[in-house]
Amino acid sequence: MSEALPLPEPSPETAPHAAYRQLLVDIERFAAVLRQRFPTSITCRLGCTGCCQQHLTVLPIEAAALHEYVSRLDAPTRARLRQQAQAAQEQEAAPTPAAVPCPALVDGACAVYPARLVLCRTHGFPLLYLDEDDPTDGILDVCPLNFTDDADAITHWDVFDMTVVNTRLVAASLAFDPTGKRQFIADIILAATAAAASEPDGQA
Repeated sequence: MSEALPLPEPSPETAPHAAYRQLLVDIERFAAVLRQRFPTSITCRLGCTGCCQQHLTVLPIEAAALHEYVSRLDAPTRARLRQQAQAAQEQEAAPTPAAVPCPALVDGACAVYPARLVLCRTHGFPLLYLDEDDPTDGILDVCPLNFTDDADAITHWDVFDMTVVNTRLVAASLAFDPTGKRQFIADIILAATAAAASEPDGQA
């Protein structure tokens, strides 16, 4: 019997993206399992934007994915996102800056949902973080809108281990861009829509 040929190794250029995409697939699969296991305890839904009321910075590999997605959106959506990104920058530069919501939030919905961040994909689910004061223990974090009556039902099988998730994310991002320089979402949107904004009508 002949031996199976080994699978080709991904190129250095594609390996980080493949690792990042696999991480997203794994997150979505586990999220689906949790939704089935806790159908009434996880209340995250369209229109619930409590976790979107902050302007986040993004690792390079997520910035690249977000940039590509925004650049492919239809012209009206790109124009709206660009306007909101500019407004976010102005708010943050004000003498008394106020809390700035995510500039990708449009009319109560995420305009970049398929390209949303790992943080956005996991928020609301039971998350396990390493306790810095006690490395042998962990800290369970759950959205206060979820598991309001049955938090005791959460077992160690029902949590996103964020040490593992973040390690995979950072590893993929550093392989993609060793500088590790983070970018604000508004800056990514402005860069992704710059070409369209330079058109004569500003809408192409």
